[in-house]
Amino acid sequence: MARIIEVHGHRGCRGLLPENTTPSFLKAAELGVHALELDVVITGDAQVLVSHEPWFAAEYCLKPDGTTIAPSEELEHNIYRLPYQTIKQYDCGSKPHPRFPKQQNQPMHKPLLSEVIVAVKEYCAQQTIACPYFNIEIKSTIAGDKIFHPRPELFVELLLEVLVNYKLTEQVMVQSFDVRPLQVLHHLKPTIKLGLLTEDNTPPEQRLEQLGFTPYAYNPNYSLIDASLMLLLQEQQIKCFAWTVNDEATVQKVLTMGVDGIITDYPDMVQEQVKSLLGANKTL
Repeated sequence: MARIIEVHGHRGCRGLLPENTTPSFLKAAELGVHALELDVVITGDAQVLVSHEPWFAAEYCLKPDGTTIAPSEELEHNIYRLPYQTIKQYDCGSKPHPRFPKQQNQPMHKPLLSEVIVAVKEYCAQQTIACPYFNIEIKSTIAGDKIFHPRPELFVELLLEVLVNYKLTEQVMVQSFDVRPLQVLHHLKPTIKLGLLTEDNTPPEQRLEQLGFTPYAYNPNYSLIDASLMLLLQEQQIKCFAWTVNDEATVQKVLTMGVDGIITDYPDMVQEQVKSLLGANKTL
């Protein structure tokens, strides 16, 4: 059987279009990604919003009046304290991103998760292309509870309501660095695919012990992937999706290590690399 490497469009396709916006997800779907990776936070009126930060980032967002946000004041623009009608007035697409010079910038707002789901499904139906599944990251921390987001139980309840309403519980992977929402989800919906994110040198055995159950996937920063990690995951039949892989050399490295998928800001580049490398080396 041919090896399948999943390509996940990170925040849509951040290298090409502003992150976590509907046009970015539609472009990633057009490129044929297996999954759309996105982040969710909760608004002041208890809606599930697609956003990496639970505030408006100075790096790429503008205030409703079009002025810039100073880094020192971005936490004052707390999404958990704002209703969606106010959130829609912020522009997170026009400002050129300093780290992604190829982005095509235009005015864009942070969408609700429900808006993204509807837009992607409609687009894929219109284009008669396969609809990618959703890789949804819950953005929560213990320190942020009741300040930037609700406690895990309510956060999960709000997310699960959207997934159930749109019949997506079987077409999703939910991931998080925070073990608490994953534990809640595992209890409420044992069949849902869950991914444990990691970014530091905490031993994987310790991270999995903190979680308390065997997840569908263990998703590390690409720099943490080595032979011993892959052996551990393969022994426990846990999938591995590496993030965030944005250059050809790293694509080749993680593929050689045996990852199941790659999360990237440049899905077009990664798809070409995967096709080329797998074609050139059938045993990779």
